[in-house]
Amino acid sequence: MKLSINKKTLLTVFAVIILCIFSFYLGLSFKAMPLYALKEDATAKEYNKDVESLLEVKDYIKKKFVRDIPDSTLIEGAIKGMVESLKDPYSVYMDKNEFEDFVTSINGSFEGVGLSLGVDEKTKNIIVISPIEGTPAHKAGILPRDVIVRVDKVDLRGKSLDEAVKLLRGKKGTKVTVYVERPGIKDLLKFELIRDNIKIRTVKSEMIEGQIGYIKITSFDTYTPQELNEALKNLKDKKIKGLILDLRNNPGGALDSAVKVADILLGKGLIVYTEDKNKNRLEEFYSDESKVEIPFVVLINENSASAAEIVAGAVKDFKAGLLIGEKTFGKGTVQELVPLAGGGGIKLTIAKYYLSSGRSIDGEGVIPDVVIKAEEESVNPSIEKDAQLKKAVEVLKAKIKTGSN
Repeated sequence: MKLSINKKTLLTVFAVIILCIFSFYLGLSFKAMPLYALKEDATAKEYNKDVESLLEVKDYIKKKFVRDIPDSTLIEGAIKGMVESLKDPYSVYMDKNEFEDFVTSINGSFEGVGLSLGVDEKTKNIIVISPIEGTPAHKAGILPRDVIVRVDKVDLRGKSLDEAVKLLRGKKGTKVTVYVERPGIKDLLKFELIRDNIKIRTVKSEMIEGQIGYIKITSFDTYTPQELNEALKNLKDKKIKGLILDLRNNPGGALDSAVKVADILLGKGLIVYTEDKNKNRLEEFYSDESKVEIPFVVLINENSASAAEIVAGAVKDFKAGLLIGEKTFGKGTVQELVPLAGGGGIKLTIAKYYLSSGRSIDGEGVIPDVVIKAEEESVNPSIEKDAQLKKAVEVLKAKIKTGSN
């Protein structure tokens, strides 16, 4: 998801749509000339027939429905229906409270259980991309790729990603029961969780195996680039000679944040660009000449998604470091956040992003240079039991020994 310079354009379009709807309705009420009378081309006539049908339903509901319904509720329902008709799990309408919660969450905190969720493209199931470390979900043992089947008494089959998120969010101290389906386990697993204030620190670092620095980025939000710079400085002060960047189970986040992280790692060049449905380039993002001067490797897996794939793909295209692990998730679309006049907002898929090589990640993912499958699925595996991390250490030690990048 990103806030892009095209926000004004989309906001204007939706404002015009809503204005047309209200203007047409007022024209009927006051017997003024209807909007379709001002249009002559066939496309406009078809459009206004659709608008007329919409308003006929609205008028019929207002007259006949057993309860009184405010106009604002019907208009909100129409907007929500338009977005849902796109059949895109990443496009969604949010009311005022949902929109405020969403904006708060991308700025680094929210109240909930601490799960980053996604949609399995094949089954359309709501799946766990990763539990956020230190949160109720993480402590309870929910794992990446778990399928969220039910939240309390609500079956998630047919529900959207944002509906699932809404069910899991809630006031700190309240209880929520989550039922998950885990590959290889016959019965559903039941987790009773107490919601908490989820404060996200997206970067953690430590020294491992002597002179190797280890940095894990759990997601990409506003403060991730700043946190990464701080972690790198601390590790450089300890005289590291190699670096492991762990992007496994990273569900992504803000495109701008991913670009800034890539800029920290890479030399000068094109990192990524976005392209709309008409093949028009919307934005291009470049890195400057500064870069990490020590050899590094990047760990990825099937749960590395979106912004994480941008960073991993850019590293591969720049030949700046080695990718180790498994093919990534394959989520390569850009969502734009559009605030609406009533306080709500729309998160809309507006483009795909492409790496500097011209490759689209969407549905394809990023393939590592060294393919290593995880031997054990756990939240915090040790180096001895983490085959991917173990391989990264071996590769870096060889590079440090030979003095190569």
